Amino acid sequence: MTLSRHLRRIVLLIYAGSLNFLWAEIKLPPFGIESGMILYDIRGGGQLTPETNLSVKGSENLHFKAWGEVTVEEVNSIVVTKGAIQHQESVKRFEKETKDTIITVDFENEQLLERKKSSIKKDLQRIQTKDLEKKGTQKIAGFLCDVWEGDSIKKCIYKGIVLKLESHVYNVTYEKVATKVVFDKNQSEEFEVPDYPLQEFGLFRGNIKTKNISKSEDFYKLIHDVNVDKTENNQSDRVGGLGDPKRKKFINRISREIFEQQQEILPQMLYSMKQMRACLQTVENPFEANQCVENFKSMQSKVGKSGNDYIILWDEKRKNTLLDKVEEDIIDLESRIACVKRAKNMYDLSACMK
Repeated sequence: MTLSRHLRRIVLLIYAGSLNFLWAEIKLPPFGIESGMILYDIRGGGQLTPETNLSVKGSENLHFKAWGEVTVEEVNSIVVTKGAIQHQESVKRFEKETKDTIITVDFENEQLLERKKSSIKKDLQRIQTKDLEKKGTQKIAGFLCDVWEGDSIKKCIYKGIVLKLESHVYNVTYEKVATKVVFDKNQSEEFEVPDYPLQEFGLFRGNIKTKNISKSEDFYKLIHDVNVDKTENNQSDRVGGLGDPKRKKFINRISREIFEQQQEILPQMLYSMKQMRACLQTVENPFEANQCVENFKSMQSKVGKSGNDYIILWDEKRKNTLLDKVEEDIIDLESRIACVKRAKNMYDLSACMK
């Protein structure tokens, strides 16, 4: 073998070895544990506008197997706003991820939305600590995890698994902390999805039936992924006062779904109140009076308000007292509807309702 051929062979071997190294690096599994289940407690909230506050409370259940290549994430929580904007909404999310696909459950329309994952394998463990600095360790749910901190975000990670996540952006906080951890757990039913028809998400991207899948998830996604949000890339930008333009933009983004629902339901509430007023003027007994207010109670529940007390006694005095109260509420809401319809975002709407 000549020297040139020998050198060429060495170069080829080195090249092949480097490819094998890169391939091995790409093939690293997401987690350093084969299987498990983690139960998280979720809390968050803060002041959205000068007139409205937000709170979030709930839980998340994460099941995984195949070293994190297959996961099922279930979230159940309540999003509440109080103050000028009265809103309450239950958030239920179920998402299954495999090596090739992500399946999201659309509970409202009873369908499964499937989208294909990129064929390029990503190193999840490296991605989730990108731009973060290791700051020691902390024990969460009995496991010692590494603490990673960055701009407005803090994670505690154990073998690639986030056991605690804290975020604080523009005085809006989000915390997800593991309360129960079981590793190397035999699981089967946990990875089953509801028996709904399967739709390929890409084919239905503009369909109204798929739009509700993101309702109230903006808050979770924007807060959860805030460390990779390139539009707000330094700490000083994220601590502005309530009137700060960048803060307003951020708040309007995370509350977009709440704003759209409120802008739709407030005129409906006014219409329902007027119907209730007309009905109450004609009834003569408490049974009929309660029927008059039933529809309005249902409307109130959509925005997290408790309905009027059940009417037990009904006479002319009680009838007039209730009608006066209903009339005052109608006049008040009617005076705001034009502003509500003009509102472009949460800040505008909150100012209308203060």
